[in-house]
Amino acid sequence: MDEMTYDLPAAKRVFSRVGLSLTAILAIGLGLSFVISFFMAASGGIGFFRESWFMWMASFLPLYGIAIPLGLLVMKKLPAEAPEVHKLGAGNGFVFFLISIFLMYTGNIIGTMLSMILSGGTAVNGVAELVQDNHPLKVLFVVILAPVLEEVVFRKQLLDRTRRYGERAAAMLSAVTFGLLHMNLFQFFYAFALGLVFAYIYLRTGRLRYTAILHAVINFMGSVVAPWVLEIANADALASLDPTMPTEELLGFYMEVLPGMLAVLAYSLVLIGFFIAGLVLFIIKVRRLVWKAGSEQLPRKSAFRTIYCNGGMIAFMVFCLVMIVFNLI
Repeated sequence: MDEMTYDLPAAKRVFSRVGLSLTAILAIGLGLSFVISFFMAASGGIGFFRESWFMWMASFLPLYGIAIPLGLLVMKKLPAEAPEVHKLGAGNGFVFFLISIFLMYTGNIIGTMLSMILSGGTAVNGVAELVQDNHPLKVLFVVILAPVLEEVVFRKQLLDRTRRYGERAAAMLSAVTFGLLHMNLFQFFYAFALGLVFAYIYLRTGRLRYTAILHAVINFMGSVVAPWVLEIANADALASLDPTMPTEELLGFYMEVLPGMLAVLAYSLVLIGFFIAGLVLFIIKVRRLVWKAGSEQLPRKSAFRTIYCNGGMIAFMVFCLVMIVFNLI
């Protein structure tokens, strides 16, 4: 088909509005967090400003309670085209879970190594430090609200409004923007990979609950299960072990930490099994992926320029890249 039959300027305006919507979400969320931090500093960090519950509320409420609803108003006027509804099935769901485990840990390794290399070993994974806090609000924000609202934004809203230009391009945009939104290299690569998985599931099923549940399970494993396993392992006690202590005390110490060490071993073996199974399934599944053409499918040679080279998307990407660099130094 001749490229001249495509209304590329109109498509570019659609993607620009999507980018502006995401930029608004980041700008509003970070702006409100900055204001809260300013008042915390002005107050001397006393009283409830120092409480764990307040830190969680200040970190996530501006984004989830205010920024996302306001930012989505920018995207709301764009026409939406939801995928056909189909069942995923428990078996397929478990397959995608295993693939997600493989991609998550692979992406995490890449992101951590690259962050350390580029920062000279000084970069700090702030999210990893945050999830060490065992306050109950962690479950509310990280395991419930984050999966639901992020899936609404990056799968439901974004894909419904861009899939008519081609599923592959829409899924890639969903994954790229989802990875960039995390604004740090530690999370970018695994968030990008998981974003592709979630996008594919939503495009094939048309049901957001599948991706929201998978997203919630992944977050639960990383933010709740993993810190709990490390806690019961009593790593601090092992690090401070004095090998010169009397034999009876040494045996007593090992008996005390043995259950935790066994729990870590069991958890590690399960993860290794999931990782290997996910790798095998990924190799098999990636060859069978089916991306449907959209009703306004973009020509291949113009797709990248149309999707990413516009004011809204450039603003979003620059915003995120600046924050990524800032988090490295």
